[in-house]
Amino acid sequence: MTELKKDVAKIIEIVKGEGVKERVFSAKSSWVSWSKEERELKAQVESIFERKLMTLFFDLEESLKRVPSQSEYLNEYIKIAFDKIEKQDWYTEIVKVFNKDFIKNCVTWRADRAYKSSLIEVMTAAQLESKGYTVFREKYLDMVMGVDLVAIKDNKVWYIHITKDSSFSKGKVLTKGTYRDYWVNYKRFDYQRNFENHLELFYSNDENENNVVKNGLPLFRFDYLMDALDEQHAFKWDDNNQMAELMTIMKNAGSVSKFYQWKSADGKLTVK
Repeated sequence: MTELKKDVAKIIEIVKGEGVKERVFSAKSSWVSWSKEERELKAQVESIFERKLMTLFFDLEESLKRVPSQSEYLNEYIKIAFDKIEKQDWYTEIVKVFNKDFIKNCVTWRADRAYKSSLIEVMTAAQLESKGYTVFREKYLDMVMGVDLVAIKDNKVWYIHITKDSSFSKGKVLTKGTYRDYWVNYKRFDYQRNFENHLELFYSNDENENNVVKNGLPLFRFDYLMDALDEQHAFKWDDNNQMAELMTIMKNAGSVSKFYQWKSADGKLTVK
């Protein structure tokens, strides 16, 4: 059994058990009732940038040798986030006005959304593989290139971004496209993201024409996926593909060893 299939089996176990939750706030109920100060604080907490959070799901998969549970993910997320938040200039004054629990709730909501999105990425990779696509899902493709999945079929490649169908999430995708300064394994390098003609897949927490929802976890409908992976968003798969370009940049910077490689989930393709 491949690692992807093991991950899918674990996610199915999670969905059949406690399910996947956004346990603190509801976007439909909370935002309207919050004060201006609460909204501003939530936005401030959301804007905290910490590289360890970007790769947390991958890092836990690696250390646990399986998909983390939602509670495992949340506990680590809170530790990392608060280590960063408590060092902010505004933190000491803020906690005098707001209960620390409110800040923790903001972090928890963000963690739950990130966890759910990671599960969707794994399940989408499996769905595409079942339709004959060879799929890459890798930490540095996500962290540096800003791409959740890379799917290849018939010498064509699609660079896929999976995001919630909301104005906030769509705005974050556009913002991520401007990044260019990266540190990997304590080595800095420049890499200009280019999302032109990349494919965006949008999910909702409610069932719609794009996805179903199974115990809190949105799953794309196959017809939506197949229609989305069209010729318009396809690139030619050759030695000059965007993955190979990034790999060369990281190796030249010394961020990864000359032997480092990415292997597709089915083991059929390798990028060195």
